[in-house]
Amino acid sequence: MLIGTIITAYFTKKTKTSQDWATGGGKTPTIVLVFTMFATQVGGGVLVGHVGIGYSYGLAPLAYATCGIAGLLLMMIAAGWFRKNHFTTIPDIFLKLYGENKALMILATLMAVIVPFGWIASQIVSFGKMYAAITGLDTTVLIVVFAIICMLFTIPAGFNSVAWSDFIFGLMMLLLCCITGYQAIHLGGGWEHIVQSFPEQEHVSFPGGIMGAGLSTTLLWFVAATPGMMTNQMSIQRVCAADSTKSARKVLWLSSIIIVALEIWVVVIALTCRALQPELPSGEDAIGILLPRLPIWTTAMFAGFITTTILTTTDSAMQSVAVNLTNDIYARYVNPGADDKKLMKMSRLFTLFITVAAILLAVNFQQVLNLITSTYSYAASGLLIPIYGGYLLSKKRRLTPACGLVSMISGVVGCFVVSRWFDTFLPAAFYGILISTVAMLVMVFLVKGKANVVKE
Repeated sequence: MLIGTIITAYFTKKTKTSQDWATGGGKTPTIVLVFTMFATQVGGGVLVGHVGIGYSYGLAPLAYATCGIAGLLLMMIAAGWFRKNHFTTIPDIFLKLYGENKALMILATLMAVIVPFGWIASQIVSFGKMYAAITGLDTTVLIVVFAIICMLFTIPAGFNSVAWSDFIFGLMMLLLCCITGYQAIHLGGGWEHIVQSFPEQEHVSFPGGIMGAGLSTTLLWFVAATPGMMTNQMSIQRVCAADSTKSARKVLWLSSIIIVALEIWVVVIALTCRALQPELPSGEDAIGILLPRLPIWTTAMFAGFITTTILTTTDSAMQSVAVNLTNDIYARYVNPGADDKKLMKMSRLFTLFITVAAILLAVNFQQVLNLITSTYSYAASGLLIPIYGGYLLSKKRRLTPACGLVSMISGVVGCFVVSRWFDTFLPAAFYGILISTVAMLVMVFLVKGKANVVKE
């Protein structure tokens, strides 16, 4: 935390413009972007949820990782276009593709904000619950304190402080993964014994064990995680922050490699926990089996690991939402003539506002967090085709604001209707994306005229 504070103080002096605060001015080194992409994607859900999947289904976390990586690699299709247009937020993409329209911009902003805001609330709750068990302190107090810490990392230098802190924390996270992975294998009596202890041997055989969670669950992950990654503004921001198109693509495939390495660690930890205690009521309790058995110095470092994994996700989400509110609402409609100094001030004020709102939600309405998490499906349904389908179609046909609006609204409504009133094998997001695609094609067919000018 001290190291992160020093980084933040250093980059505060170097953050001169609102573009610096939003994307680092497009000068962030590739290796830093790789680790901030990695650290942003790895939060409390990996420590609890992914280890739980491995405990129950063997090699299945590798399937989840594959789904997320597929989204990163597919982003390479439009990475050059993202980078060369210096997009800061998702609404910037809509403006480029469909032209100026207030309703379209506001709806795109809401769709871009809702997922990262849900991440903020759910991450600070995760921290509060985990550390309440460790320290005995009140969960509410921990939620408030941790949210303030994340805010203080974000406010001074925006993207630079977030990215460089993520870089240092990401390196520390990988080092600790190596240490705990080695110790876990030793505790479990060796890798061969750990694998042989798993009751369903077909779930730990490669490659068949990757589908251990079943076809329907794996499809659910694919439909949620792949488009979810492609439409995640935090991922797009990191592509746009690269200093060249080549660097942007390198960020995506190098991040994918590191994420695979982390999921291998998840499998090692999960199978070790299953070997140590095979009859847990919930796989999500698995990580708690390992901690008391590790050397005390490792346990202390692992507590720091919990903090950094959640912190790196939370501060990235805070910065992303603040950029949306500043650039897409304030600068575009409230005060179009605002200078850089004013925009930076508003970005910091919005970060404070976001923190307070997330604390109020996390403390008073914890039961709402599951609902917020489900918005991943709605975001994918509403954003995937208008962004990537629009990018491909714009080379051949003219796109109007109506094309984007109809496609986005149809996807969200379709996902909602299917999830509420139909019992289907495929997840609702699949039908939302399909309906969004049909709506886009119909609208493009109805629109006559020359193609938009979309430069590569």
